[in-house]
Amino acid sequence: MVTGRGYMDVNRISGYIPGKIVFFLMQVCKAGMTAGQSRKIWLTRHGESIFNMEGRIGGDSGLTARGDEYSKLLPGVLETRLPVTFNEAGVPVSAWTSTLRRTIATANYLPYPKLRWKALDEIHAGVCDGMTYAEVAAKLPEDYDARKRDKLRYRYPSGESYLDVIQRLEPVIIEMERERECVVVVGHQAVLRAILGYFMGVSLEKIPRLEIPLHTLIELHPRPDGTMEVLSIPIPISTTQQLQIPSAAGAASSPLQLQQPQGTAHKQVPGGGGSNLAFSPPKPSPVLGASVSSRHGPSLPGRALGSAIDLTTAGSMAADYTPLSTAAAGAAGAAGAAGA
Repeated sequence: MVTGRGYMDVNRISGYIPGKIVFFLMQVCKAGMTAGQSRKIWLTRHGESIFNMEGRIGGDSGLTARGDEYSKLLPGVLETRLPVTFNEAGVPVSAWTSTLRRTIATANYLPYPKLRWKALDEIHAGVCDGMTYAEVAAKLPEDYDARKRDKLRYRYPSGESYLDVIQRLEPVIIEMERERECVVVVGHQAVLRAILGYFMGVSLEKIPRLEIPLHTLIELHPRPDGTMEVLSIPIPISTTQQLQIPSAAGAASSPLQLQQPQGTAHKQVPGGGGSNLAFSPPKPSPVLGASVSSRHGPSLPGRALGSAIDLTTAGSMAADYTPLSTAAAGAAGAAGAAGA
């Protein structure tokens, strides 16, 4: 029972699921009791990487010239989006990245304290790491078809599935819920899909298809009435490069000129489901049988809430890309849709 006076009364709670529910609600309430302070959460993919440009899965490649330009433009855009408190004092901001080079380089110019989370590393592609999807289709046709049939549950050989990623993100989500300052998350497409899907109340099945384009800042602004305001802010890049996406049949498609959409997408949805930039938010779906839900959407699945923060920069994980037909369409219509 929430008393409304800044604390919770908890009585006669026992068992794993009730305990998880109480723990989660305590974090949500702690973050929501700060009077006179507005906070925002920003999500952005890393700048375009070399593997993005080559259409390869995973790796730990550095940024291209376009990606580096994005990292230099990002601080200025964020500066214009910072909220202020009732006394016009600035709200503290922290920057969270994965342990991979492309996110660290993208956050390099951000003038905020930085924290590297191993849990924010991209989905691990296992034996497919470093391949193009044309190579996956040729060498592992059964896996290629299985992933097309069920992107949510498909697990790369010796790698991860989207469900695995969602599970390891629970500590990150809990920390975001209880955090009182603004947070900018510089991450990877699969990881940001899971985070955005949580705050928007998107069903599990649709999370792997959420659009998270390159060189775009997604702003989440929780409202006192429980709604979630969402802004999608494309950041134009002047540097010109061509994206060569190999087709699944083995032949390279025509180079696609990356274009940045103009303006911003904005939507505010009443209730607890947040908002969806691409379609009306479906009813929240319980994750792996869990019944905990926040004011923003379904809870992520449970695992032991041990230390999930890894401050090392070593290790190469993997990125995730949409099937090439989807990627090609996305790249032609929206900036940076090479990966998924």
